[in-house]
Amino acid sequence: MDKKEKRHTILLTLAALIATLVVVAAVVAVWHQPDDADDPHKQTASAVARHADTVRDTMHRALKPHLQKPIPKPSLMIQGTLRRTDGTPVPAVTVSDGIECVKTDSLGHYALRRRADAHFVYYTVPDWAEVPTHSHSDHTACIYQRITPTDSVYDFWLKPLPTGKESRYAMLVFGDPQVTNAFSPYYTGPNDNPVKITDVARFSKETMADVRQTLKAIPGDMPVYGLSMGDDVQYYGGFNATLEKKIRKTLGASRMRLFSVIGNHDQDGKDRYKRKWEEAWGPTDYSFDRGDEHYVCFNDCHFYRGSIYWQPGELTDRQMAWLKQDLALADKQKKVVLCYHIPLTMGTRPKKGAEPVGIATEEGHFTSSRLTEILLLLDTFKGGYELFCGHTHFALNHELDYHGRHLLEHCHAAACGNIWQSNVNICGTPNGYYIYGFQGTAIYTDYYKGTRWNRMTQMALFRADTDFNGESYAADWSLPRGKGVIVANVFNADSRWKVYAIENGVEHPMKRLSGEGQDAFAVGYHHRYAVSVPYQFVGKHNKYLIMNHLYYYEPLSPSAEITVRAHDPYGNVYRASSRNVITEPFFNYAHYYPNR
Repeated sequence: MDKKEKRHTILLTLAALIATLVVVAAVVAVWHQPDDADDPHKQTASAVARHADTVRDTMHRALKPHLQKPIPKPSLMIQGTLRRTDGTPVPAVTVSDGIECVKTDSLGHYALRRRADAHFVYYTVPDWAEVPTHSHSDHTACIYQRITPTDSVYDFWLKPLPTGKESRYAMLVFGDPQVTNAFSPYYTGPNDNPVKITDVARFSKETMADVRQTLKAIPGDMPVYGLSMGDDVQYYGGFNATLEKKIRKTLGASRMRLFSVIGNHDQDGKDRYKRKWEEAWGPTDYSFDRGDEHYVCFNDCHFYRGSIYWQPGELTDRQMAWLKQDLALADKQKKVVLCYHIPLTMGTRPKKGAEPVGIATEEGHFTSSRLTEILLLLDTFKGGYELFCGHTHFALNHELDYHGRHLLEHCHAAACGNIWQSNVNICGTPNGYYIYGFQGTAIYTDYYKGTRWNRMTQMALFRADTDFNGESYAADWSLPRGKGVIVANVFNADSRWKVYAIENGVEHPMKRLSGEGQDAFAVGYHHRYAVSVPYQFVGKHNKYLIMNHLYYYEPLSPSAEITVRAHDPYGNVYRASSRNVITEPFFNYAHYYPNR
């Protein structure tokens, strides 16, 4: 018998003794009261009852907290069964608590050792099953149950997809939504009259409204999923306990089924902030299958002093052990899509063991100390792998040669741009999101969708010597002045793109700029209008900023009309004309949305 049980037994014995004394005391008290002349037995019984009830009620109130049924010991295991909605057991599905991964047996049963530091139990959604959601109106993924001290059984019901495993689907990817609790600068026209609107309202009325228009153009029988790359919120403007759930419900307000990773600002080194993300979204390290892809999402934001974190991203030993288990149980024929917040291939606050990127124009940048170990795990998958992240607030398909591999890490531009200070990221890419098409283990399309921009508009053009509030491309990148040099900002470009300038019918390859630098257009605008973000963050003083999607061409005739034609790796061709170069430093697409 443990201490709690002994205490409970003693209290029950004491209560019984007190109850006996109560009755005796009541009877004695009654004898001292005058008898009822008409019915002495009735008077005596009534008095005894009244006194007994009074004393008993007082005693009950005092002892009630101690007389509750003792809390049973929690089981040393947590277990459950996975079944299809028709009751059929589901074997061979991975179940995890974020520390250990196991497969369900032939009867759909699983068992995990209970751990004090495990908060959720969840499963890897198999490729043939629907992604369950938080509600009928909130289509964000809900694949988990919270572990409680008293419950030891956690069952899951899986609904098969109507046509089985999907061979083709769309994936929308959102860099940092990063809604805050403050009112950011917002303009609706070519003026300096700001309009008061919350970040959540902007994300709903701009980003998600645009998403719904995009989804209308996707065939209704095409499955659509979504990924938020973290920093769903930032508590700039003060802590708001409901902010994470607000942005979750906003992201879930379309037909796509959406998952999220956790970002540094979802935590900022504070347990309270991280708990709010978990209350809204669930576990931080998990996986799911769609089509021929195995998606693995994890938290690579780790803080070493207050809100200061390692950059590039890192994983703990426990996370690496979990990742090895998850990948060991996954289908080796699939493509792995790793999803996390902070880039693993670049960063200027390295942890011990991180390696320099080895690129002359990216001096001071390092790769994660875990990168080699992670890539060795990914090498075992025949479908290959993709690296997806956010965090940067600039678009960057970061490429490097690393230990015999050519890596491309997709660093997605932010949906919030420069944290809602404008309509652009710090690289000049408009606020927006990405649309990937997957078929088998191949990506068959990948394009950027600027919020309220035409889907075919994939670039903006400038003149190198235009003055953008004291900034120019000519000064930043040592380009010729007075020569009519055209600069094309091709938002989603990488080394596979081919970009040409056409002058008088003749095609000329444009030269690509790459390295630590800045976008003159974005810097000049933010220098005047940004309120909460310092000038150093948006410009060349931010050594984290890498630019590699600017191209330039020096015309044979400075006054010639130039057409820029950009070819992506998927057969799409995009065009822009020098007639539409941006010359206005302030009242432009960074400032307000014209009617498009």
